[in-house]
Amino acid sequence: MEEKFYEILENILEVKVDKNSNLSKENCPTWTSLTHIDIIMSLEEEFELKFNTEDLKELNSQQALIKKIKSLKDI
Repeated sequence: MEEKFYEILENILEVKVDKNSNLSKENCPTWTSLTHIDIIMSLEEEFELKFNTEDLKELNSQQALIKKIKSLKDI
């Protein structure tokens, strides 16, 4: 699951991503509002889940995203 997560981020953000990357909107220049939408949509499709609208503002880092996915998928 995590491997696919990192692959999605790498493809969208065009940077190398692993569990130690600690990427966020604040420290990754390619993480824009448009790529954020692309990340959210791609993750929802890949992992067959739906993020709440209220969560979207909070899901602005690699760690926040993976934590939320794990909580929704009970991994």
